[in-house]
Amino acid sequence: MLLVCLAAVVPYLPTINDYFVRDDFGVVWLLAQKPWSYFPRWFVSSWMDGIWGFTPDEIRPFPAITYQVAALWGAASPVANHLMNVALHAGNGLLVLAIARVVAGLGLVGATCAALVFVLLPSQAESVAWVTGRVDSMPAFFYLAAFLLYALWRQRGDARLYQASVAIFFVALFTKQNAITFGPALVLYDLVIGRRPLQPSLAWVRPYAPFALLTIGYLALRFALFGEVARESQLSAANLEYFFSLVERHLRRMMFGDVSYGSPALWILVVLLVAVLLRAAPRVTLFFGVAWWVLGVAPVLVAVYESPRHIYLASLAWAMLIGLALDTASRRRALYRAAGVAAALVLAVYSWQLVKAVGEWDARERVSRKAVFELQREALAAPPGALIIAAAPVQSWEWALPFVLRPPFVSTPLEPRVSVITPQLLHCCRSEWESFTRETMRSWLGRTGRPPVIAVRWDAERGALFRKTEREEPYLRALVEVIVQTDSAAALDRAILNLVNRLPAAEQ
Repeated sequence: MLLVCLAAVVPYLPTINDYFVRDDFGVVWLLAQKPWSYFPRWFVSSWMDGIWGFTPDEIRPFPAITYQVAALWGAASPVANHLMNVALHAGNGLLVLAIARVVAGLGLVGATCAALVFVLLPSQAESVAWVTGRVDSMPAFFYLAAFLLYALWRQRGDARLYQASVAIFFVALFTKQNAITFGPALVLYDLVIGRRPLQPSLAWVRPYAPFALLTIGYLALRFALFGEVARESQLSAANLEYFFSLVERHLRRMMFGDVSYGSPALWILVVLLVAVLLRAAPRVTLFFGVAWWVLGVAPVLVAVYESPRHIYLASLAWAMLIGLALDTASRRRALYRAAGVAAALVLAVYSWQLVKAVGEWDARERVSRKAVFELQREALAAPPGALIIAAAPVQSWEWALPFVLRPPFVSTPLEPRVSVITPQLLHCCRSEWESFTRETMRSWLGRTGRPPVIAVRWDAERGALFRKTEREEPYLRALVEVIVQTDSAAALDRAILNLVNRLPAAEQ
């Protein structure tokens, strides 16, 4: 347990003080200011209040309240949020250890290896190093805890374990919608691992009834609130084709650490590994390797975009297969040492890849902090009414504006003092970006007193500032007059990007 916790925590220690990035700004800005009495309303409404220009079909009261708790230590500080993320990751590692040991029946070495693989997979970095990544590690915690308690109830017959499983499943449902796969997971567990005969009777169905009723009620609530049960409008031939391509990329990311890795030899090795395990431990391999992956990745079908955090829960399947392989090989004296060396090599490779992945997040967040500070400095130093054209790296600031202009991220609201426009990907509301940007430029051009225009950009590597003002380059005003006349959103976006990408480096 200590080893698993260390493996889950130590690689992420550099992120504890890392700044907010991307969606973090909107999520923290919105939720940190909500009163505690708001909590019950999140059970019957979207937790995001439409701040992205649309209403997300996400009922997530339990993740929402974690941002209120973190704000007790100061909403402007990311430390409490990062500590929560790392603690959840360590908790999930311990749950994987318990499931591998007690439910799957792996030996101590194999179970420990499975848990270590789970916490060290580089694909987990997004869920842990990024504050908003908690929306996948947190539901995984409750999903795994409810599953473990259910399995223990099957083994021990203690009704309190069953009741606790039902209660925690309720929390999982209202943490993220992918928990709706939990009921099928229990049925498959009983059929495959528990060898429970399939019988068309009330007694056979009874253990699943509370989970089914909660799921049905939750889906009915989603339909009442959003007009859809589970984003079924996303089901199309094109999205189905995209889903299969995503699954293949997620497999590469999970097993090999990167979507660009995966030679034919590695794929053959994986197939051989699964084939050997199916023969050595068919039930454990079928459920924890195959069925768990299928159920874990199924929600990606309606996600319609790619994100490594979407396979956080599903990655237990790969971790369990590696742990099972070590457990199977270590029982044979001739293979014991070779299996140990192979497992150590796998863990070493994942650790190296994880350090690299965490370093990338660390860099994004470092640039984001620098950009927020320097944009605030520019806005406060500029004459009132100035127009600032700002562009930070997408990896750091996607969806971030206008929230970075507001407390708690700046000491005083910047929006009343200056106008800020950005490339489209940095704005919170894609559908509203064009009209907002054109209106802002026209309003600035029509101001009396000719307030200046300032263009700033930060690079993705070091956060170096590139800057030019109208005083230094009078053509900037003429460029704004031309840009506002572009005939489409795409042309407007290209024009803004062309302007900021030509900026010279600022004097330090």
